Amino acid sequence: MRSDSLKILYKLCILVSLFVFLAGCWDRTELNDLALITAMAFDQAEDKQIQVTVQIIIPQNQGGGGMTGGTSGGAPKKTTVRGEKGINISDALSKLQRKIPRRLFWGQCKVFIFSEEVAKSGIKDEFDFLVRHPQPRERAYMFVSKGKAADLLELFPPIERSSSEVLREMADFQIGIKVTLEQLSMLLKGDAEASALPIVHILPKAKSAEPFQAMPYIMGSALFKKDKMVGRISEKTTRGVMWILNEIDEYTVTFTMDGRDELVSLKPVKAKVKLLPKMEGDKWMMTIKVSAEGDIIQNGTVLNPMNPKLLEKMDKAFEDDVRERIEQALREVQHKNKVDILGFATAFHRKYPKQWEKNKDHWDELFPKVEVTIDVDASIQRPGLINAPGGIPEEEVQEK
Repeated sequence: MRSDSLKILYKLCILVSLFVFLAGCWDRTELNDLALITAMAFDQAEDKQIQVTVQIIIPQNQGGGGMTGGTSGGAPKKTTVRGEKGINISDALSKLQRKIPRRLFWGQCKVFIFSEEVAKSGIKDEFDFLVRHPQPRERAYMFVSKGKAADLLELFPPIERSSSEVLREMADFQIGIKVTLEQLSMLLKGDAEASALPIVHILPKAKSAEPFQAMPYIMGSALFKKDKMVGRISEKTTRGVMWILNEIDEYTVTFTMDGRDELVSLKPVKAKVKLLPKMEGDKWMMTIKVSAEGDIIQNGTVLNPMNPKLLEKMDKAFEDDVRERIEQALREVQHKNKVDILGFATAFHRKYPKQWEKNKDHWDELFPKVEVTIDVDASIQRPGLINAPGGIPEEEVQEK
């Protein structure tokens, strides 16, 4: 009798274990039930509503190989665009979900774009949704569009699969200031409560291109104080800001020699930048210490860089160019727009925590008054594959 009971119990254990292994799949969502979002754009709609536009992958058109993403030669489109408006993002997405037969999924969303109009009115509500909702990726890149943000999602670039992929690649190349959702959250809550986002434009369409076959590109930056866009800076000024932020990596620098039309280009240029704050009484001072180096890739002068004295002249011109870039950034950001996107507040807070606590509420007034010293040490490491300037007779090369 006991043996029979043990057999029954043994069989029940095996049966229960099978149920355990079979469980876990009943509530999963299949990939073919999801609408994969690659980018999202926010525009101002009428009656103070928000227009939300999403770029969605078309699964059946995601074949590999070749120059995909455009409509050239009958190539299928890789994405589709859908939008809806609402009183806030949640309301707009709820309405949008009713028009899409698959569940919206954000796991592949790498790009968020605010129109300039939305940015100037404030992105507090939109940003709250992005950081609160569990699906948006913290490493997604943030942009501001020149014009309507949704127009950028309608583009079908001739190289990449989608316009969102173009923007992601450009951000990775550090063509402009690179800011993720996580970084923007930290910056807006930081000591200066300020940030800068890259501004996206639409490249003029080529004559041979089909409708909407154009590329987005990054040019300049939008300045934010708290949640509102308060100004913009040019591409050249943005490069100066990137020098101060220590975000220069394998960058190309072109400068003139002694004010002449002769140009020298260096690449890759690598730099290390340190912010050294100092306080003396009521004076707030900052030293920007730059150490930079690069290799010559084009020598438009008649100077032979193998001569140590001539190379020293080139080094001096290189230093002057870096200093001018930083000075221009200071003029635009510190004195004109008066928005601390340079990290000065964080540097002072870290070194002088007690003084910072007493003065942090007045930082907007103190920041333009900070006395800045620029200390640049720049050097050319290699002349390239040839020594003397190419394309000119040897007797015209300046050796001394």
